[in-house]
Amino acid sequence: MLTNRQPERRRRIIGRLFTQGFARDRRGVVAIVFALSVTAMVLAVGTGIDLARAYTARQQLSAVAALTCQYANRPTVVMLAFSGGGVSSYTTSVNSYYAVALADQNVTWTQTTSTPFTYTQGGAGKVTLAASVPTSVMHVVGVSSLPVSTSVQCFAVLASTPQQPTADATALLVNDGFENAYYGSTITWYLPNGTAKPWSDGAFVFPKVNTAPTSAGYVGSNGSEWIIMGYCLEIDYVGKTVSSVPQGTHSAELDCDNGSNTAGNSSISTKVYMAVGSYELRYYYSGRIANTDYGTAYICGTAASDTSWANDTSYAGGLGARTNQVNVYLDQNTTGSPPTHTTLDTTQTLGGSNLIDECVYSNEWIERSVPINVTTAGYYWLSFAADGASDSFGGQIDDIRLCPGTCTGSAGDDFPTSWLASSNGGTDVVLFKETFESPVYAGTYYNTNGNIGLSVGASSYWGLTGTGWSMAPVNQIPYWTSGCPKNNQCVEIGWHDSTGYDVGIARPFLLDPGYYLISYHYVTEVTFTGLSKVYCGATPSDAGIATLLGGSGTAMDRVDGANHGTLSWATGTVGLFMAHAQMASEPNFTTTLGATVTYTNPDGSVTASPTVPPNSISLTSFTQSTTSPLLDICGYAATSQFRTAYVYIQKPALYWLVFSILGTYNGFGAQIDNIYITAYGSPWMSGAPANPITIPVPNPQPGSTISYTGFSIIADQY
Repeated sequence: MLTNRQPERRRRIIGRLFTQGFARDRRGVVAIVFALSVTAMVLAVGTGIDLARAYTARQQLSAVAALTCQYANRPTVVMLAFSGGGVSSYTTSVNSYYAVALADQNVTWTQTTSTPFTYTQGGAGKVTLAASVPTSVMHVVGVSSLPVSTSVQCFAVLASTPQQPTADATALLVNDGFENAYYGSTITWYLPNGTAKPWSDGAFVFPKVNTAPTSAGYVGSNGSEWIIMGYCLEIDYVGKTVSSVPQGTHSAELDCDNGSNTAGNSSISTKVYMAVGSYELRYYYSGRIANTDYGTAYICGTAASDTSWANDTSYAGGLGARTNQVNVYLDQNTTGSPPTHTTLDTTQTLGGSNLIDECVYSNEWIERSVPINVTTAGYYWLSFAADGASDSFGGQIDDIRLCPGTCTGSAGDDFPTSWLASSNGGTDVVLFKETFESPVYAGTYYNTNGNIGLSVGASSYWGLTGTGWSMAPVNQIPYWTSGCPKNNQCVEIGWHDSTGYDVGIARPFLLDPGYYLISYHYVTEVTFTGLSKVYCGATPSDAGIATLLGGSGTAMDRVDGANHGTLSWATGTVGLFMAHAQMASEPNFTTTLGATVTYTNPDGSVTASPTVPPNSISLTSFTQSTTSPLLDICGYAATSQFRTAYVYIQKPALYWLVFSILGTYNGFGAQIDNIYITAYGSPWMSGAPANPITIPVPNPQPGSTISYTGFSIIADQY
C-alpha cells in the first residue's frame, strides 16, 4: 500500500537522473523520455501484480471465514455450546476447524489474529482474520507487504439452539418400538452405513465397524436417529425370534444374526437434548435363549457388579449364560460422536460409556425403569449395546421411551409371573423344597455315610444341577431314618466323627426382588429332664438362648433313649442365615465323602476358613449381621417345631441359605427337615409381610444416587 510520502520520493529520484546525466546531455532527450517511461511502466505493472496478490489473499481469507462459519453453525457443533464444556468447548472446536480450513485453501502466508472465532454466550459469533501479504515488486520503492483482513458475522444468535423439553410426559424425547422395518414381515438387518438387508441374504458376511459413523444407520418411525456400531441392528418380526412383543409387531436384537453365526455384538446410539430436570427411561427386555440354570428368574441391575456373577462364559444348552446380555448407557456429548466402551470379551468397541442399566437374562418380557436427574443441560447420547457372548444370539429390546418427568402409567412389575400366586390358583408358589427323602437309606436309625452334596432333593426350582447342598467344614452328614421332625428321612446338624464337626449345610438360590417365606422343621437330638419349654425365635433373645447357655444336664437320646451323660443345654442350637453370595464366604461343593471343604471369599480368595463367615453371630451379645443376617434360631425343642421367616430381597442375585450349629460342639445336634422357599410376592404387592428381614446387598444400594458428569440416576428401580 502506497503512502502520501511516496510521490515525493519518486520526484527526487527523477531529479537525480536529470542532474547526474540525462539533463546535461542534450543528445539524450530520447533516452530520458525512454527511461522515465520504463520506470513508470515497471512500477505500474509491479504495483498491479502485488495488489492482485493481496486481493487473492483476501478472497482466500474470506473463503476460510465462510467455511469456519458454516462449521460453527453445524448442529453437531452447536450442541457443544450447550453441553458440559459450554462456550469453551464450542469455540475451541470451531478454532480447531479454522486451522484445517486454512490448510485446505493452500494459504501460504501467516494469519495473525490470535483467536479467529469468537462467540458470546447468547449472542453473536464472528470470524476475524488478518494477514500481511509480501510484495514482489513494490519493495523497490520501500513497500515490503500489503495488509489484508476480513470479518464475517456467523450469526447474531445461535439459530439452532435446541428447544428445551416441556414437562408434558407425553412429549417423549425418545420413542422407538422399531416398527419402521424395511422388510416388515420378516427380519431386517441394518448395517452401520444404513443399508437394509433381508433375511434372504443370510450368507452375507457383515463387516465389523468399531468407530461411530457420521450418519444414522436406522431411523425409527417416530424420528429417532440411531448410530450403529459393530455389525448391524437386527429388527425382528414377531414370531421370528420371540413369540410376542410388548407393543406393535417388531423388536430389536443387537447381537446381529445373519444366519451363519459370522456377525455379532452391536450397539445403537441416539442423540437427544436434555434440559435441567428429571426424566425417566423405560424399555422392555427379554432374553432370546432360555437358560436352564436361571429358570424363570430375571437378572438385571444398575451397576456392572450387580450381574458380574452371571455374565461369565459358562454354557447351558450349548449357548453362553451371558449370550442375552444388553447394556444401557447415557453420556454427555463432547465430541459429536457417541462415547465408547470395550466389550467384556475385549474384541469390540461399541457405543456407550456411562452404564446406567443392564440385563443378563429374562425368559419373558420385563419393563425396566431408570430415573434420571439432569444437572447440566445439553446433548446426551443414549446407547444400547449387546455386551455378552458375541454369538449372533442376543437379548431383545422394545418400546424405548425417554420421558420428561415420568412416563405415563406405572412401570411394569418384573417379578416372574410364574412365581405369582395368581399363576398358581391363588396359592403362593413353592420355588424349592428339600425333604431329604433321596437318596433312601435303610438299616439303623441314622446313617453316617450321608453325603448330601450328591442330593438334589425334590426341587421345583432351579438349582446348580447335580451339586445340591454344600457341607462344611467336612462333606459328611448323618441321614436319620427315624424320629425325624416331619417325614421319613432328615439330616442332623452338629454331628461329628474323627474328621471334625458337622457345622452346617448351605445352598445358593437365584432370587429376584420381592418377599419370600423360608420354612423348615426342627427338633433336638437329645432331651433334658430340666427343660420343658420350646426355645425358638427370631433372635437369641426371643428364643431364650441365654437360659440354655447357663445350664447343663443329663442328655437322653430322643430316639433310642440312650444316656449320653452331662451336656450343655445349648447342644442343639441351630441358626438359619441368608447372605448375598458376593458378601459372605461360600462353602465350595465337593463330592468326596469326608473331604475338608474350602471357602471362596468375597475377594475371590479360597481359604480353609471363611474370611467373612456366613453364619457368624454372638449368642451372648447378639447384633444382626450386616452381611449374613440371622433369620431364625432354635436352641431346644423336644418335639417337632415348624419354623418360618420372611425375607425381603433387594437385587437379583444368588443368595446362600445356611443352617449352622451354634451351640457347643460335642457331637450332638438337631435334626432339620422339609426346607421350603416360597414366593410371597413382588416388591409392589399388597399385603406384604410385616417386618421382613432385608438381606443386605453390595453397593450401590437400591434407591441410592449414582452421579455422572451432567446427570445422576437412582439405582435399582427394578
